[in-house]
Amino acid sequence: MTPTEIKKTEDDFISKLTANGVKYTLKETLDIGNNIKIYSIRPSYDTYYYKTKTTKKSICLHFTVGHIKSDVSSLSAKDNHVSVSYVVDRSGRIYELFPDTYWSYHLGANAVGKNEVMSKQSIGIEISNYGPLKLSGENLMDAYNKVYCKLSETEYYYKHNYRGYDYYATMTDIQTEAVAALVKYLGRKHNIPMNFKSNDEPFASATEAVSFNGVFYHTNVRKDKFDWPFGPALKAVIAACNNELPNKVESKPDATKTASVNADSKPETKIEIPPQEQTAPQPEVQPAPQPEAKPVFQSIIDSISGLFRKKK
Repeated sequence: MTPTEIKKTEDDFISKLTANGVKYTLKETLDIGNNIKIYSIRPSYDTYYYKTKTTKKSICLHFTVGHIKSDVSSLSAKDNHVSVSYVVDRSGRIYELFPDTYWSYHLGANAVGKNEVMSKQSIGIEISNYGPLKLSGENLMDAYNKVYCKLSETEYYYKHNYRGYDYYATMTDIQTEAVAALVKYLGRKHNIPMNFKSNDEPFASATEAVSFNGVFYHTNVRKDKFDWPFGPALKAVIAACNNELPNKVESKPDATKTASVNADSKPETKIEIPPQEQTAPQPEVQPAPQPEAKPVFQSIIDSISGLFRKKK
């Protein structure tokens, strides 16, 4: 799907709030500043997260390898506890799928520090983005072997060699602004410092991972993942959060109210690489073992089908 098609898909989703046949209800809209809004949306069920409140000490950034409809559908798959609280589309809209005081699996069975422990203490943010791209002639192809953009359309990608790929889809400026606003909002709300992991390499040990207080990336807990490589897109988010790279702490009291909906009392779960085009995407799996990622594009496709098993 090209960036132009993605924009149309995003506009269609916000107007109809329907993805893969599932209708979502807008429960609340929260402005977190500069006209950046969080839209709290819910399907008719809540079996994709655990309504158990946990203390949050970190934020984990992912990208979805898809578009907003497949992203939301994958992250709210019925009875599949693999999800995240927030998804941010290219138009800068932030969708809250469940309250950030709850939890869901989102890191995978092989995560450093253990999937359940790390998922419970971190807030997952999925950035709607096609991620790694592969060169084919004059075109850059997405994970579904469809044209994403032309090589001449340099505003839609950047060159960055990382874990088997040389090209990655860019974020839009408004998306970067929205992600940064959300990270700072959550930092104030949960007293999480703007302490960004300084690289995309895995934590050295489970102890380091579990004790980390700040913002990290999926790559920091998984050697087989590529969201996010420490390149231009991620650095833009970090710069927007504190106007300089790593380690500036922000701790102002949160003046805004959290968007809370149907706050029952049960646990939540988190996701991995999501959606597949036009069809229901896929989070990874739940607490127990989950398949290890494979090489290059096959790993993405396998990872996507893994979402429909049942464990991350």
